[in-house]
Amino acid sequence: MRQLVRVPYRTMGIFLAIFVIVLLGTATSQETDGLKLEYHGAGWTQFGKIEHSFTGADNSNDYNKNWMQSSGSKISLAVQVDSNWNADLALGVLQAHLARGAIGQVPHWYPFWFGFNAEASVTYSHPVFADGKIQLILGSFPYNYNPDVKNLGLYLMQGYVYPGVLESGFGSVFGGMARYRQGEFSNELILKSEDEKPVYDLSLADVASYQILPGFTLGAGVNFYRLISQKSSLTSPDVECGGIGGHGDCFIPDTAKSDTGVVRDAAGNPIVNKITGTLAGTKLMTRFHFDPKALFKGRGPLGENDLIIYGEAAVLGLKNYKFVYDDVFRRIPVMVGFNFPVFGYLDFLSLEVEYYASRNSSDNTGAAWGGAWVALQNDPDLARYATRDDWKWSLNAARTLFGHVQASAQLANDHLRPGGSHDIPWIGKEALRTPSDWYWTCKVAYYF
Repeated sequence: MRQLVRVPYRTMGIFLAIFVIVLLGTATSQETDGLKLEYHGAGWTQFGKIEHSFTGADNSNDYNKNWMQSSGSKISLAVQVDSNWNADLALGVLQAHLARGAIGQVPHWYPFWFGFNAEASVTYSHPVFADGKIQLILGSFPYNYNPDVKNLGLYLMQGYVYPGVLESGFGSVFGGMARYRQGEFSNELILKSEDEKPVYDLSLADVASYQILPGFTLGAGVNFYRLISQKSSLTSPDVECGGIGGHGDCFIPDTAKSDTGVVRDAAGNPIVNKITGTLAGTKLMTRFHFDPKALFKGRGPLGENDLIIYGEAAVLGLKNYKFVYDDVFRRIPVMVGFNFPVFGYLDFLSLEVEYYASRNSSDNTGAAWGGAWVALQNDPDLARYATRDDWKWSLNAARTLFGHVQASAQLANDHLRPGGSHDIPWIGKEALRTPSDWYWTCKVAYYF
């Protein structure tokens, strides 16, 4: 379920200062007469219900028939200083009801979560060659390399490489980006400061796309995730790592063996080696977009988004580790989407299907709070993951009314984490882990 992009709180003060400096600089220049300001905003409310969820061995994940509710608003200001310089500022807030599943959790958690979103960036643009353009962006800004996606996908910039847990949410970048466009080709080089713990690690990514034929585009990307760590003991912890709640699974136990069987010590106990790893790694991504309407003259009664087929696949980590990361094919999520023909009655009616054969826990709490680069081994539900659902799906529809109002709905079995962890909604266990799990949600938004 896609929500407001998340940005660390540190960006608000830093980039508000940058934005003010830019405005003051333009106000004292000789070109203030050419200054252009644009205001935009949006407000929305959303509600839905989890019809069936995976309860878990201790019923701590029981969200059956739980209602969900959230609302938010956002306002943005864009300043065009001259033909080369732009500055953008956006402030937003999100309120979400945390649907805690177990009765025992009710007294211990806040019922609502409030999140603040701050984006501010400075952009320099300059034409190159005949029809080319280069842009340099510095700050905190939204980033989406796959505009077709409604819910599933966007694997390159979201979530950890190890433990390979998929996350929902449209992402943002705190750092910088160099974008080059020439005709039907584009390339984006991104330096991102990570906002998931351990924070401030730097990732370097490159994303390219090319429209080979009218209506047919291919894209690819690589992300050297946490290439530069601000503290190596956090990004690559040893076996003694701890973390909040004891989530310290920073090694994989490997029982030593010989030709004659398990190796034991003098007391007869099996000798266990501890394989350590790292949160860092390399992601690869490829995607496609195909609009068959481009093959015909005019689209007739079909809508702009009708019949579009799109997809994305990624490799989450190129390095193998024993036991839980020894099969690269179980680290490859694949998503395909299709927009049904709605003939202008809706903006779109889209079905997305995802396959991901990971046999590890979908809980990313250990990575976020204890540096655990493996799935939680002490998860009581871990033994049941061998038969968990590898398939996810999402049906999305939207209709724009009066030019400024959009009503949308979603039915899905996706990576929903309605309870979150430590009041952070994108951290924790997935609620939907079997084919019978699903939820619905409706949303109304006003924008200008």
